[in-house]
Amino acid sequence: MTDVPPKKTARLLIADDEEGLLYLMADGLRREGYEVESFDSGEEAHRWLARERADLLVLDLKLTDLPALSLIEQLRKEGRECPFIIVTGHGDERTAVNAMKEGALDYVMKDAGMLELLPSIVRRALAVVERERKLSEANETIRLRDERLQHVIQTALDGFLRFERNGRLLEINEALSETLGYSMNEMLGRSIFDSEAVAFPREVKEHVATLEVGGTCKCFTQLQRRDGAPIEVEVSMRDDQGEIFAFVHDVSEQRRLERKVLEIAFDERRQFGRELHDGLGQQLTALELMTHTLARELKVVAPKQAKTAWEITKYMRRAVTQTRELAHGLSPVAGDGEGLMQALQELAEMAKTAGTPCEFECPQPVKIKDETIVGNLYRIAQEAIANSLKHAAPKRITLRLLNEGPDIHLAVEDCGRGLPRGKSAKPGMGMQVMQHRARVIGAQLQIHSAPGKGVKVICSLRKPS
Repeated sequence: MTDVPPKKTARLLIADDEEGLLYLMADGLRREGYEVESFDSGEEAHRWLARERADLLVLDLKLTDLPALSLIEQLRKEGRECPFIIVTGHGDERTAVNAMKEGALDYVMKDAGMLELLPSIVRRALAVVERERKLSEANETIRLRDERLQHVIQTALDGFLRFERNGRLLEINEALSETLGYSMNEMLGRSIFDSEAVAFPREVKEHVATLEVGGTCKCFTQLQRRDGAPIEVEVSMRDDQGEIFAFVHDVSEQRRLERKVLEIAFDERRQFGRELHDGLGQQLTALELMTHTLARELKVVAPKQAKTAWEITKYMRRAVTQTRELAHGLSPVAGDGEGLMQALQELAEMAKTAGTPCEFECPQPVKIKDETIVGNLYRIAQEAIANSLKHAAPKRITLRLLNEGPDIHLAVEDCGRGLPRGKSAKPGMGMQVMQHRARVIGAQLQIHSAPGKGVKVICSLRKPS
């Protein structure tokens, strides 16, 4: 390995009680461009080092007043440790090797070739010192960076956790542990997939299983506090050589506000639909009856005008029908708990009018009174069927509403051409709207497809209490 010369003039301290050899060593190293301080006494060297600093010490192993290793030991105790090499006489090789075990970077024998060899040994030792200095600086930089990162993580408002692919929790920040109501010690070392503390639902485990090395993913799910209260969260994950870094953002308040907005929107739509039906619809019905009566009376006295009256009656009937359909479309689901089943059955019947067989299956009654949940499930089914009819050219569509244990599943499956593959196959607006509706009601939306094998949209959620 080539010796690396120092970038600046190195300062050396030489201590040897043989004055002639001390002079020759100092003179030779000065000729190499080093700044040299020389002493024939270990004590003098020690006193100089109390007020000055050297880049490298060149010490006679057996200084009479203060041997080299004793000097080094004193410097260590005083917190002024300095790199050093040993100069030793013939026959002291074993002692020199022991000195290297005590920290000496190298040693040189007092023989005929010593003065020629010493500069290269010094250069090599200084190169080691420089490498260690740079390594120490790099390690310190990394340490400070890690400290700053830990400070950011531990003081972040969002939750953070680091875990192995099998779910074993390695790190969690205070924000998440406080949110969940568990101490860090209760959670660290346990699996986030099967422990009570930080029990992540199965969809997170499924995302982790499909996460590629260095890959990222995002999902919405629900965690549970120690007191049983649910927390809706957005989880962003990244794989880092087998460890998963996850940031957990609490979206409970956002979801609550979104639900409130939807509730208001549903109320307004229902109110508008009621006004259409009970107000404008009733007036149009009355006008239809009046024109019908007028047409009958004109039939005798003015047959020509009676024909016009019958035409008016026909258009009034169409207006009444369209008004009722519009009112029903604004609020298609009755809020009596069983309205979703009836509305989905009607949705399947409407799909048949497009020429595609559409069957509704509901083996067991599914009763939901929460109008926000019911309304969004209906709109998800409506959007999925509309997408299928528009893009998939399906031979058949099956609409299912299933009651399975603690969960409710809404599924729309077609026998069409399937979703396109490749980088250009981005989710359309319809799919994004369905995903948003599912998130708002705390549901999970999955879309499965294979070319030529159709599309299956599944929306799953826990039964509302």
